[in-house]
Amino acid sequence: MSYQAIYRAWRPQTFSDLVGQPHVRQTLTNAILRGQVAHAYLFCGPRGTGKTSAAKVLAKAVNCETLAGADPCNHCEACESINQGTNVDVEEIDAASNRGVDEIRQLRDKVQYAPASLRRKVYIVDEVHMLTTEAFNALLKTLEEPPAHTLFVLATTEPHKIPATIISRCQRFDFRRIEPEAIVERLSEVCGKEGWQAEPEALWRIAHAADGGLRDALGLLEQTAAFADGTIRAADAAHVMGGVETEGLLSLVTALAQGDVAKVLADLAEWYRAGKDPGRIVHDLLQTLRDVFVVKLSAGDAQMGPLLGAYQQAAAVCSQAWLLAAVKKLGETYTSMRYVEQPRLALEAALLTVATERPPQAAPERSDGTQAGTNRPRPGTGRSFAADAGDAAAERADEFTGRATAAPAADGSAAGDTAARGADSAPAPRRPASGHSRKMQVLKQLAAAANADVLARVQAAWPDVLQWVRGQQIQAHAWLMGGEPVLATEDTVVIAFASRIHRDAVMKPNVRTLIEQALSEGCGAPLRFLALHRPDWEAFSAERKPHPAQAAEDDGESLVAKAVEVFGQDVVEIIDGE
Repeated sequence: MSYQAIYRAWRPQTFSDLVGQPHVRQTLTNAILRGQVAHAYLFCGPRGTGKTSAAKVLAKAVNCETLAGADPCNHCEACESINQGTNVDVEEIDAASNRGVDEIRQLRDKVQYAPASLRRKVYIVDEVHMLTTEAFNALLKTLEEPPAHTLFVLATTEPHKIPATIISRCQRFDFRRIEPEAIVERLSEVCGKEGWQAEPEALWRIAHAADGGLRDALGLLEQTAAFADGTIRAADAAHVMGGVETEGLLSLVTALAQGDVAKVLADLAEWYRAGKDPGRIVHDLLQTLRDVFVVKLSAGDAQMGPLLGAYQQAAAVCSQAWLLAAVKKLGETYTSMRYVEQPRLALEAALLTVATERPPQAAPERSDGTQAGTNRPRPGTGRSFAADAGDAAAERADEFTGRATAAPAADGSAAGDTAARGADSAPAPRRPASGHSRKMQVLKQLAAAANADVLARVQAAWPDVLQWVRGQQIQAHAWLMGGEPVLATEDTVVIAFASRIHRDAVMKPNVRTLIEQALSEGCGAPLRFLALHRPDWEAFSAERKPHPAQAAEDDGESLVAKAVEVFGQDVVEIIDGE
């Protein structure tokens, strides 16, 4: 007899063998025992969760000659013919390749004939969501009122694509993803019957990689057993699946938390030599960080398996704030990795950032009950002011103010120092300014330190900046195109955006870093940027313009001064008119 794949050899033959679907097993068992089997069922759920297997067990149960409770005996002529796929009364149809109205019409015609050898004819329609609209319409009436000797079982992974008129004519069962514990238990049983030796960690790794599908888990187990030499180890499973073994990932997490850059680069180099893909490394590392965070917040997780102690050791080294920052950074890297030409460099840069940057710690409380430095941003973050209305706008305005006060004033002193002196000399503390007034105050400080040469240089290099950003990230380029440099100091550029959405989007950490790098490259000097909504810039510009009467008075004074310079003070007589 030819070799049969493990997932086929271990297909459930009774309801008792159905793994991870207790609600399905109990409902169908009770229906068979009470003689209340419906005329049509709809089995929905992810791949590899037992939909087709349950349909075949149901087909045997309604035709078995010697039922063992509700389970088929698998020994009578009816059960054996169904197991071998030779019985013409049980037909399995692939709707992906038989999706037209003509095939359904043929099926509708065959339904009317009595069974050849069984009590009931069973039609199992797999991937039923692939049928066309016309085919569904042709099936409607037959599905609603089929002959008494006919049973329909529809199976699909995408129930949302099935018309409601079809769903309402069936009893629906939603198959769930199988828990890792149940998968590990089944894999252990298979290994025992097949004579394979397997480490528990290897089985847990396979169970996690299967993502709730027992068929996928059995396939990975078979592949790992073929690769392994005698004993299935965790390293064998990781090698077959293209990932990194858990011990190595936990060691990397510890090195990142401790800032051991040399070990981080050494581990990466070793994995690259072994042929590991950067995208898979980030994926596995994110999963490991998630597990470490779970262990950090709780006593542990049964899904960690035998490596729970190693997870606890890693969790003891990592702080919650650092874990959150690491997950955020690596999540951004994983999302953007598809757009970069050198994924390895992107991964190394992200890991070095995670290893060297420390998240801010909670500030001590002041005497008034507030935290010191609450609204003060970290240096170099390039945060923007007001992105949203209300409290969020005021909070971001504070951060923008903190950045802007570092800009030098025109006389060489820091604008922030002037503001601080003004605050110290005030007789009484003032109420915090509104978000709009803070913006105007910050812009005034920047305008006092404005440098026309820097602005001209930025505007001249702006097309090159856009092109550079486009080469790195298309989405960031689309957002930045809506901006225009309107003000610049020695180290800061104000960019006005017509769209508030684009203004907020460019201030995301990864996008902000990219744009500031482009500005520095294009202008030949390190530059930060602040994103501003264009109506705010227009309001500020309007406030800066002098009143028409004041402008006329200034023009008159300059004209008088010029006349005195040309004709002399003795000749010029100034007459005030009404």
